[in-house]
Amino acid sequence: MTGRGHAPMIMVALIGATAAAMLLPAAVGFTLREHQLARAFLYSAALLGSIAALIHLATRFSRAQRGALSHPFMILTLAYVLLPALMAIPMTEAVPGLRFGDAWFEMLSAFTTTGASLLEGAGTRSLDLWRATVAWGGGLFVLISVVALLAPLNLGGVELFRAKVGFGTVADPAMQAQFGVYDPSMDRNILRLHDQVRLIAPAYLGLTLVLWVALSMAGNPPLVALMLAMSTLSTSGIAPAGALESIMTEALIAGFLIFAVSRRLWPGRTALHPLGASKRRDPELVLAGSILALICLVLGLRAVFWPTQAGFVENLSVIWAHGFTSLSFLTTAGFISTVSGGLETVFPGPTGIVVMGLALFGGGVATTAGGLKLMRVFALGWQARREVSRLLYPDGVGGDGTQMRNLRREGAFAAWLFLMIFIFSLTSVTAFLTLAGLPLEDAMVFAVAALTTTGPLPDIAASEPMHWVALGDGPKVILGVAMLLGRLELLLLLSVLWAR
Repeated sequence: MTGRGHAPMIMVALIGATAAAMLLPAAVGFTLREHQLARAFLYSAALLGSIAALIHLATRFSRAQRGALSHPFMILTLAYVLLPALMAIPMTEAVPGLRFGDAWFEMLSAFTTTGASLLEGAGTRSLDLWRATVAWGGGLFVLISVVALLAPLNLGGVELFRAKVGFGTVADPAMQAQFGVYDPSMDRNILRLHDQVRLIAPAYLGLTLVLWVALSMAGNPPLVALMLAMSTLSTSGIAPAGALESIMTEALIAGFLIFAVSRRLWPGRTALHPLGASKRRDPELVLAGSILALICLVLGLRAVFWPTQAGFVENLSVIWAHGFTSLSFLTTAGFISTVSGGLETVFPGPTGIVVMGLALFGGGVATTAGGLKLMRVFALGWQARREVSRLLYPDGVGGDGTQMRNLRREGAFAAWLFLMIFIFSLTSVTAFLTLAGLPLEDAMVFAVAALTTTGPLPDIAASEPMHWVALGDGPKVILGVAMLLGRLELLLLLSVLWAR
């Protein structure tokens, strides 16, 4: 069975969606009388729409062929490299003096939901909205592509439950029935993407609209509320200066950040992994709750045994600020609470290492969050618990059930493999950054921020706040590649190499 080549069709759809998204900042620019900026986005939308139409006309009768661009790694890499370049076109026209390379870095950071910015407050509301819109689209792209493109290859977190069959292969008959065997000569990628768009996009859009309305009712300007809603659902952390000004705003954002902790909260969860359909408590939600509870407990005990001049309400605000910031960095969003004073009081100085550890843990498997992912951390911890139990009771039998036994055996092995690859990637990026002239501490913070897609991390993790705009061209290129690796996960590249 053959059909039209799916890689060009996917890129045509993505380019067309990018062109349509540019109409939003164009409309806002005209409304705010930013006519030059609005025209830049309007003309760019017309250009990209024409390109998408021409590519579609040129490839609509072509047949799929087995080749390099047929593999999901190539499709995703092409999307993450080409689309930010197209998204950067209006940026160079809208921001005077902005180089195309810097604009590409800005858009790559947004599309990978990293949220690192080189503008540093130099942008307008329309530009901030464009960055938030790109990040929102990048979050939706992640949610769809993990299930549609990576799950059939036993990647993207699915390897934790189906590691027996090896990476790059379909796991079992149930997966074959759900996703189909990967074959570049067939249009299954298109079918799976279409199904996941119909399943995920309405829920993703609906949650964004609900949070937008709630944030507007909480007193935020509608445009700021929209940007916060987009940044929350995509975990990009992109927010205008002074956007987080009330505890109600932070509470609403915290409530919707839960969707980055576990895929079980999204539609189609049962097709991703068997634990999604089980009656057991969600390990990711339990682990995230335990981490946040431990941080708040330590702060509460500190307020009891080392009292300060602050009153009860002030101590509660400090605990809330730490809890909200911890949840934000655990989901790799990177919002910093301003309830108790902002950067000066929330993990100041050396204590910023805590949020770096949270970002390394990351959020849920197959969510918009980056990092190692909570399920991998849970699998390693579950296996460690079993090893300690065997030391105490050598003849003991683990009665965890089939699913959990697989998770702590093959799943823990897959998690350990990913951890080793992540450490190797982190070491390599840090080494390249130091060769490019950055101090070791700064290089490590920026490397963690890029690989975990947590752009605001340099503001709080180092002893002094660091800024992306201060980086040279060499470090920007290195960190751009690191963002790409952090979003794609190196296991996908290895699956390409192993398949040869």
